[in-house]
Amino acid sequence: MSDQPTTPASTELARGLAGVVAGRTAVCSLDGDLRYRGYSIGPLAEAADFEDVAYLLIHGELPTALEHRSFSERIRAAAHGIAPEVFEALRVLARMAPDCSPMDALRTGVSMLGQVELDLTPPPHAALVAQAERLLGQVPALLAAWIDIAAARPVAPWPDRPLAAALLERLTGRIPTPEEVAIFGTTLVLYAEHEFNASTFAARTVVSTGSDMHSGIVAAIGALKGPLHGGANEQVLEQLAAIGTADRAGPWLEEQFATRRVVMGFGHRVYKDGDVRAKLLGRLCSRLVAGVPDGVVGRSSGAGDGEALESLAAKVEQMMLARKGLRPNLDWPAARVYHALGLPVCVFTPIFVVARMSGWTAHIIEQVGDNRLIRPLSLYCGPPPREWLPRDSRESR
Repeated sequence: MSDQPTTPASTELARGLAGVVAGRTAVCSLDGDLRYRGYSIGPLAEAADFEDVAYLLIHGELPTALEHRSFSERIRAAAHGIAPEVFEALRVLARMAPDCSPMDALRTGVSMLGQVELDLTPPPHAALVAQAERLLGQVPALLAAWIDIAAARPVAPWPDRPLAAALLERLTGRIPTPEEVAIFGTTLVLYAEHEFNASTFAARTVVSTGSDMHSGIVAAIGALKGPLHGGANEQVLEQLAAIGTADRAGPWLEEQFATRRVVMGFGHRVYKDGDVRAKLLGRLCSRLVAGVPDGVVGRSSGAGDGEALESLAAKVEQMMLARKGLRPNLDWPAARVYHALGLPVCVFTPIFVVARMSGWTAHIIEQVGDNRLIRPLSLYCGPPPREWLPRDSRESR
């Protein structure tokens, strides 16, 4: 008998589950074009607001005018209705850990919301949908509240405006222009959903055990925090700030290549010919920067004025394509859009959370509705079978 471990004949190793079909979904498809519930991302990004898309993902159809209005009102009510005790707990957290990131605060805040709701097990479908709608309003309100709390300010009220306008107002402290609201809303639409990505798969895995929606969302936020997933958009701007000027792009990239470091904002596990979302947002980014008054762009992070930053970005894009054959993903233009809007880098990934809440909750509802415990196999690569020895018989090493 061989001492080598055995595995089922059908088992093949796929590192990172690359190329593995792990389930079925009616929420999103990436077959040639990114589609939400069958609708191509292009028209949705150009014409739909975030409420349209969130309703589509959660309910399965685009809303009528009446459904859109009622849905928007429920989201705003949820944003206004967070228990004061949750904010008090976040204040304690801010005093104990003043350097806590907004992502940590959101993860903790969602966990507290689940405890306040006594969210113990997956409820019936209608209750799950109601939970999803509440989270759509609660999470952006939690993010805005944390920014106030971390700055030792009273928590300002949530504006009675559509979600994109309200969140942008709360995070910048000013009334945004219609053009700014439109492009910010487009980023939310583009970030809303993306099939079985790491955070969505984490959420589905958690609820496949019979756990609750809030636990699934907490797991998803933890997954999104990582720099190889949601945290990449923050690192994009940090990279551009580190390069500084277009003439330094070449030496900086050569150093990254020589040390085998990842250049954030380029390449994608799924898109080999370029991220369609990056193409859509890249055009809007250039238009936004061209319309921003001198001196406005660049104050938040020191990454440079808008037009200079766009020239630098274009130089890096050209070199990455020529040297590595890699094109930008969504994080590349999104980071520059958020910078142009005057948003601090620390909220880039939390904004991703706000948008992806619609996709995560849609997937959780789908998983609960047709559940099977997610339990993949592994390919063992440890020592061969060994005999146990009493402690006194073991040789010293």
